[in-house]
Amino acid sequence: MVKEYAKSVANKVIAYSFVVGVVIALILGLISNLLPASILPYMTSVLILAGIIVGFFNITPTETRDYVLFVTALVIVASLSSNVLGQVQVIGPALQRVLATLLAFIVPSVVIVSIKAVMNLARD
Repeated sequence: MVKEYAKSVANKVIAYSFVVGVVIALILGLISNLLPASILPYMTSVLILAGIIVGFFNITPTETRDYVLFVTALVIVASLSSNVLGQVQVIGPALQRVLATLLAFIVPSVVIVSIKAVMNLARD
């Protein structure tokens, strides 16, 4: 009974970790110009580590194909639109920073999920 409860709680924490990571990336992107420049590399490193953790623990094998497809599309669109959004006068720089922090969180997770998928294909 205790093991089942602990596993249920762990599954909920893992499920919410992606949402929390995205929210942190959004907030960091919005306030990054207000933070001292010496803190930004550490905050970006935390996002990257969170993305790696999400990649290892949050995406199940049944979700892998969809996750890699959707995140790859997001990475392509975010990368291509970053320069265009940066030129929008008032909110452009903030949108550019938000996309950069989202990519810092999402790209490591999709790399880990992709490597796991390739390893599973090689195993089969």
